[in-house]
Amino acid sequence: MFFHISKRPQENYPCHWQLGSFTISTDNGWKHITVGPVQILYKGYADLRSLESLLGQVMFQSIPYLTGNFCALVVVNDTLTIQTDRYRGFPIYIDSTGINNLVAADRTAWTDSLITVHADLVVTEHKFDVIGAIDDTPLDFQQALDRVHDILTCKTQKFLSHNTLSLKVFLSGGVDTMLVYSYLHAAKAQVEILDHDHFDHDYFWRTNSDKVSEYWAYRQTHHWKDSCILASGTPGDEFMLRNPVSGDFYLRHLGTTINQSVQPNHMHYKYIKLEKNQKYINNQPSLLHTPQELYYHMCNMMVNDWQHWHLGNTLHWTPLRDLEILKIIMRLPKENSINQIVNSEFSTALVERNMPGGSKLVSNQKNTGPTLKNLTGFFDHE
Repeated sequence: MFFHISKRPQENYPCHWQLGSFTISTDNGWKHITVGPVQILYKGYADLRSLESLLGQVMFQSIPYLTGNFCALVVVNDTLTIQTDRYRGFPIYIDSTGINNLVAADRTAWTDSLITVHADLVVTEHKFDVIGAIDDTPLDFQQALDRVHDILTCKTQKFLSHNTLSLKVFLSGGVDTMLVYSYLHAAKAQVEILDHDHFDHDYFWRTNSDKVSEYWAYRQTHHWKDSCILASGTPGDEFMLRNPVSGDFYLRHLGTTINQSVQPNHMHYKYIKLEKNQKYINNQPSLLHTPQELYYHMCNMMVNDWQHWHLGNTLHWTPLRDLEILKIIMRLPKENSINQIVNSEFSTALVERNMPGGSKLVSNQKNTGPTLKNLTGFFDHE
C-alpha cells in the first residue's frame, strides 16, 4: 500500500494517477472511484464490511474510527485528504516535493494525525485522540481472555463474511501466526496453508526492494502477483504485550524486570537475551508516575510501530493490530503479565481455546533454532 503524492510521476512506481492537480504514484492493487465531485483512490480492507461499501463514510471522516488496514486518498476541490483506518498501519513522510510512505523525509506524521494536502503540496495535520479511553481496573486472567477472544472472534467472522479473495497463511512456528490461524480454524474458513516461502517479483519490488526491506516485516513476508489475502501475525509482539523491550518497560512499573523474570525454559528466553534486545533493555527511560500514564505511553509506542501495510496485490490481514486488545492485556495480574511477556501464556491459552493442541505446534524458542520443527507432524498429517 505504497504511494507518493507530488506534481509528477515517480519512475520507481508502476501505477500513476491524476487526481485534480495531484500526480499520485502507487504500487499495484489500488482502485479508483468517482463519487460526484469526489475522486477516491483506495486500497486495503475494513473489518466491518467491504471497503467499497464504506467509502461514503470514510471520505469525509474527521476522526478515523473504522478498524482494518486501509488507505483512501480523497480529492475534492483540489484538496487531498489521506483517510485511513483508526490505527493507521504506515508512516507518512512529508517534504516540500511530496508526501509518501516509503522513504523517510524531513517530517513524519504520526498515527494521531489526519493529513490534508493542499494544491501547492503544503500539508496540514489535524490531531485526534487515536488511543481513546483507558481503563486501569484490574481483570483476572479469565476475564481478560474472554474479552480478547470476543474481539478476535467478532473481527474474524466479520472479515470472512465479506472477503472474496483467496486466503493464505504461512505458519512460521511463531505464536502470533498460530493465534491468527486458530481463529480462522475455529471459523472453518477456507485457507491455503503454505509449507514453503513464496515471493513473486513485480515492478515495484524490483525497483524498491532495498527501500521496502528497511521495514523488517517485509523481509519475512510472502507476495503474489495475483490478488489475495495473507493472514499475518504482525504486530502481535507489540499488541499482545510480547515485545521484550516494551515488556521490560511495563514490568519495571510492576516492580521487576524482564531479566529477573525470564528463565531458560521460557519461550522467549533466547530472544530476550539477544544482544540487540539487551542493549535497549539496559537503557530504559525513567518510570512514569501512574498506571494511566504507563498505559497511554505503551499504547502510543505500539500504534506508531508500523509493520505491514500491504504489498502490491497481496493484502495483509492483521487482526492483532488493535489497541483495545493491548489495553485489556495490560490489566492482567502481575504474574500473568510476566508469563505473557516471557512465555506467551495468554496467547497460547487463546490458541488452545480455538484449536486444542495448537500451541504444541509453536516453536519452543521464539525466533531462534529450527522454528518450524514442531510443525513437521502437522504438515505430514495435512
